[in-house]
Amino acid sequence: MRIIHLVIVFAVIGVMVISARSVETIAQQKTALEVSYLPSSEFMQMASLGYRNLASDLLWFKAVQYYGGYVLAQNGIRLFSHLADVITDLDPKFVGAYKLSALIITEDLGEYEEGVKLMEKGLRNNPDDYWLTYEMGFLHYLGGRDYAAAEKYFRLAATIPGADERAARFAADAAKKGGDYESSIELWAELADNSDDKYIRDLARKYIAEIEARMHAEKTDMGAGKIETGNREGKIEE
Repeated sequence: MRIIHLVIVFAVIGVMVISARSVETIAQQKTALEVSYLPSSEFMQMASLGYRNLASDLLWFKAVQYYGGYVLAQNGIRLFSHLADVITDLDPKFVGAYKLSALIITEDLGEYEEGVKLMEKGLRNNPDDYWLTYEMGFLHYLGGRDYAAAEKYFRLAATIPGADERAARFAADAAKKGGDYESSIELWAELADNSDDKYIRDLARKYIAEIEARMHAEKTDMGAGKIETGNREGKIEE
């Protein structure tokens, strides 16, 4: 009976991925309806006959093949988001699927918000996973150029047990890129004071000096601008 169940699971997975490829042409024209041609998460959960993790692994393998077909220009990947959603519904703890799928959805499909949504789902199901939190920071940092959100997730990652110093370093850099110089200095100062790595301590002090110099230069430029504006107004009044 177990063998029969496994055969059924394999068959359902195969049909699902074949269906994804066969509706690519339709999907180009019916973006709102394309997902209706594929089995839902609810159906796959029933069809897996209790082997949800196995079904998720098999479907992930097929999804990677599906993406490979896209790389080789054999098919599109408009349905990849749906596949990723089904895979992570079957196995909510499949951290690797969240990370790679979010990257593909953001970079290849150009759907940053959908990538974020998938990662948020991953974090709801795996709130203490360091790498998932860290990669969420990168998704905002590189995919959305949302440096405030990137700083938030890098900071959060840095507090998770087992975190390394990369999260704190990227939090500091994201704060600087977002114009929050004071937070950036604060984060670099923590590394300068607490890192066990002399290279990191020296690097942190270097960045603190650079940021302070930039803040001073910007303040000086603003002051000069106000003086210049005042001079112009004075000349106009004359």
